[in-house]
Amino acid sequence: MLAEAHKAKLQVLSADQALRARFLLEDLEGLEAIDRRPDEPESETAADRSWRLYTCYVRLRAVSIEASEQRELTEYLPLPVVDDLVDAGCLTARAVPEEGSRRLYLQARLTPSEVGADGLQELGWHSELARREFYTRLADGDASVLDQTSGLTSAQRELIAELKAVGESGRITPELSQKPWLWPVLERLAPQTPVNLRRDKSFGPWLLVRRIQRALRMAHQSRLRGEEQKHQTLLRAAWNDAHALRHSWTLAGWEARNAMAYLLVLHADDGSRYEEALDTLSPAPGSGMREDRLPGEARRRLESNREVLHRLARQRERSHILNPYLVLGVPDGTDHWKDRWRALRRSLDMDGEALANEAKDAIEAFERGHAAVPPYALPLVPGKWAAPRVGVPETVRGAMPMPRQTPPAADAERQFAKQQAAAAIVGTACGTMGLPPVGEFLEDPLRKSSSE
Repeated sequence: MLAEAHKAKLQVLSADQALRARFLLEDLEGLEAIDRRPDEPESETAADRSWRLYTCYVRLRAVSIEASEQRELTEYLPLPVVDDLVDAGCLTARAVPEEGSRRLYLQARLTPSEVGADGLQELGWHSELARREFYTRLADGDASVLDQTSGLTSAQRELIAELKAVGESGRITPELSQKPWLWPVLERLAPQTPVNLRRDKSFGPWLLVRRIQRALRMAHQSRLRGEEQKHQTLLRAAWNDAHALRHSWTLAGWEARNAMAYLLVLHADDGSRYEEALDTLSPAPGSGMREDRLPGEARRRLESNREVLHRLARQRERSHILNPYLVLGVPDGTDHWKDRWRALRRSLDMDGEALANEAKDAIEAFERGHAAVPPYALPLVPGKWAAPRVGVPETVRGAMPMPRQTPPAADAERQFAKQQAAAAIVGTACGTMGLPPVGEFLEDPLRKSSSE
């Protein structure tokens, strides 16, 4: 009816609408040549919008379009069609809608690194969760993840091979040591790796300070259990690492000298060891970081440790426990030391239990303000030597787009934008002619009964 009216030169369609209809009916090329007047958004009719989105869809398959147009299409087109566009590389990361039900899904398809753990759970994207967990567990020092390769990327499997080589050789390559997020697992795989302080300016000092602290804790635990030979071996290991690190031009150099002073006094037979320990804790111009450049926390603990040594040198008390927290194997000042003490005393013989009780009494006296000498602080800045809490860049770079979750678009879905544009033109013409909207024709009971 509309076609007949148009042929009879009735004003059914405007010139713009007639031109659009001609393009739709004849599938002509050159849609960009059609005059798309820059109407204000509020003046854009439903027919104008349908036509604009159709032309955007056609152009998108040949050239890039603005991000705002891409976003509008991802919300307008059937999702299988959107997935076809993603697979064809027609959509950029900027096409992700700012909100709505499709936002998370298209993030996973176009910008997977921006999808957090909760989003991965919501999507049921378990393979990516496993890949993310791989990095997280490595950053936590969990070496057991190296035996779980299912679903990992080729880059992750290459990293596994490198890390397994570290575990087998006991040596850490410079390339791996330059990644702070890997330090905990590298330490777990090769705790006694040789350290080149000139090359490993960050990782080397971090590892040595932690190794010194670990050797001291283990030495005290060996003493509690009556393992004297192991106790002495661990103390020598701590001394050797501290001696190698003592001239470092970083805070680690002061940590090393602080540990050396502790070791000198630990089994001091006379006052000369106290004097030697105090000399070790004195500033040494030209042999390390200046004391006035240390963090405030480190300076305060250094002063306290020097005062401890001065008091002990005057008292000549050989049985004093320098650091009762270290004896129990807990961090300085922790609130949970009693739990550790209770667990220890159940597993020790009488001599070990007596030493653990002595450490317990020393901590209680200190907490109540009755201690004549406070604990000797080790390390000077505990937080500095904790496992690095840095981002895992491989998680971002290695995130793979989520595979599409829809079947290939059907022909009717691919024709959706064109059909909508055509329906809008017909609807406009119906309004001009005073005819019912297109939808009302489809609901006509006479047409329905005749088809039956």
